[in-house]
Amino acid sequence: MSPARSSLLLLLVFPVALTAQTCTTPDLTAPLQQLKAVQSKLLAFKLHDEMDESVPPPLQSQIGALKDAFATLADAAVTCTSENVDPKSLETTLAKLVDANNPEVQEVYDPKKPPQLDQIYGNDLRVKVSRPQSEPQVLLVEFNFGIDCGFDSMLLAYEQRSGAWEQVLRWQSTLYDSVGDAFGDFFNYAVLPGEDSNHWKLAVAHGAPWCTSRWSSFGLDLIQPTSRGAWPKVLEHINHEFVRFEVEPSLKPVPEGFQLRLQTGMIDMDVMTRIGIYRYRVTGTHMERVQPIAINGRDFVDEWLQSPWTDAARWSAAVRSAELKQVHEKIAALTDPNAKERPLLTFGPVRGCTDAKPHYQVELDEEWVEDKGNSRPDSPTYFQIEEGKNSFTMLSATARADPHCTRPDIMARH
Repeated sequence: MSPARSSLLLLLVFPVALTAQTCTTPDLTAPLQQLKAVQSKLLAFKLHDEMDESVPPPLQSQIGALKDAFATLADAAVTCTSENVDPKSLETTLAKLVDANNPEVQEVYDPKKPPQLDQIYGNDLRVKVSRPQSEPQVLLVEFNFGIDCGFDSMLLAYEQRSGAWEQVLRWQSTLYDSVGDAFGDFFNYAVLPGEDSNHWKLAVAHGAPWCTSRWSSFGLDLIQPTSRGAWPKVLEHINHEFVRFEVEPSLKPVPEGFQLRLQTGMIDMDVMTRIGIYRYRVTGTHMERVQPIAINGRDFVDEWLQSPWTDAARWSAAVRSAELKQVHEKIAALTDPNAKERPLLTFGPVRGCTDAKPHYQVELDEEWVEDKGNSRPDSPTYFQIEEGKNSFTMLSATARADPHCTRPDIMARH
């Protein structure tokens, strides 16, 4: 199963007010015993292959049961916490109970030792409790645990309502038959403040674990917690490819919305990867991608070409919209995985121009290695871009270089 397959999402919410009690130490014996019993079954599962990405039905059910046990334990622990609970103190309590957040053990490779094929699922438990400064009435509890070639995660959100903690969100994957559909590889989120009378929202992103490649996919969702008795809403969802391991993904709130930053792929297979910036303005129930979308002009052209035209059009000069759309569609056809013939696309020089200080020219070359036994001349495209404050604008794209753009290549490869 391809890791680029969109992860199926499951929103499980039990909007039950955790009634304030006059207790100081909750009785967590029963939920803890249940969690340990489920975890022991997962730990006993033995893989047939150390890179087995399939998840058989019995294991799927046990993973679901572990998440249920985490939620039950968290509910019981939050019941007796005060309105002013210290998230780090609660995190420490939960971590000690479930033996989580232990230092990572660095394994030493031994060719004489057979690979460890059990103690894979349900190991290396992690718990994190946080309280966003922008919404101090919200408490977030995150659990994650080991699976083959990665980890899986779930997030619980509680809110103070009528003097008691109420679980308003449970975010996790569906039962999956492949590790690529788990919420792992990375799991980042940010609480976005409410707008006027609107409720706070949650931006959450996760990668897709995989055993055989550093190329994978991520899901990004804008979700809204529930009111009492209602289900939460998935307001927006996107899925996109990214590159694992090179850059630690980060997601943070920014004015008017949020920003996700990670490593992504390029159409230039010589360079292969670059920093991807996914910044969104959130208005009501809608999110719109805005600039910056790249850290330099060459990356801007690459992102402009890979983005849907509905986005690329907003980053383009309106007077050249029709011409630019044709170029955008042409490159999209050339990079289509199902195309019968595909050229090798490589970025050439990036040159400053003398007619205006923020004007740059980015060259993209098409190299046709073979066309049914006949050679075909290479055909460059010259993209003219204008740099603004944390942004770029696509001005034009032509087959001829601009005579004003003769300055040295500012991104020459060494």
